[in-house]
Amino acid sequence: MFSKPTVLILGAGASAPYGFPLARGLRDLVCRLPNTAAAGAIADLGYGPEELREFVQTLRYSGCTSVDWFLEDHPEFTEVGKAAIAAALIPFENPDRLFPPGAPTSHWYELLLNTLYSSGGAFDGSSLSIVTFNYDRSLEHYLFRVLQTRSGAADRAAENLARLEIVHVHGRLGGLYPLVSDGRPYLPQISSDKIRTAADQIIVVGEASGKTVEFERARALLFEAERIIFLGFGFHPESIRRLGVFEEPWNDEHCRRVQVQGTKFGVPPPAWEQIRSEVLMHAAPLRGVTGWTVDDYFTEVDPLNS
Repeated sequence: MFSKPTVLILGAGASAPYGFPLARGLRDLVCRLPNTAAAGAIADLGYGPEELREFVQTLRYSGCTSVDWFLEDHPEFTEVGKAAIAAALIPFENPDRLFPPGAPTSHWYELLLNTLYSSGGAFDGSSLSIVTFNYDRSLEHYLFRVLQTRSGAADRAAENLARLEIVHVHGRLGGLYPLVSDGRPYLPQISSDKIRTAADQIIVVGEASGKTVEFERARALLFEAERIIFLGFGFHPESIRRLGVFEEPWNDEHCRRVQVQGTKFGVPPPAWEQIRSEVLMHAAPLRGVTGWTVDDYFTEVDPLNS
């Protein structure tokens, strides 16, 4: 169990072991959409081929590495952009990537579940909260499916899972059925209805001001935390700013009271020093090691139950 109030902050790298693309990968998938069957499903939502092509062409030549940040500068494409993001990501919601034999070797969802699930059969997420910048529902589906198997009942699994608060600050690909009666199952099939269900709950960067309910809840959790752990996060300055807790420089007392930890995959030391001083405002240095997976971080650097 978690001995201190802890918040995990998830970026795209946290879902990557389960097959989901990083920012550039999502951009490239969106750019291919006009030549796929998904273009027809998007057209059925009222976004004709010309509108989709104009959006994709502008994205291609924008130099933006992220669809989200592109849409912040081009709000005229927000609605077709959400539909495109949903159409690109839904095919990755494949349950076979979460469970054996298709699950990754570095399976941190499994590690988290077994940390929260005691030998007595109780699931306790009371000291843990999760703030995710990801749209996918892979973590929720994994936890629910395992809890349902262990308890033998969907309603009991849903009750257990409700003890772990998961805040999607940028929305999600629809509510997860059967946790939400009108939600969408965790399946990779695409149709116009499924794209609409997912797109309606996506909150792109330009819409996700610090005043949204989701960001306000995330800040409340972070201000109460004694451990903040970044996992697979890119440390974009605006995303960090909206979290609230890094707006002012941290002093030594603050760093002792709140531990800031996590992974920093692919971030070279000079860039990390700039992030630490200018973005994280001198919060305690992250103890992650470049190149380590999230699973390795929790097994080798910072055990979940510490």
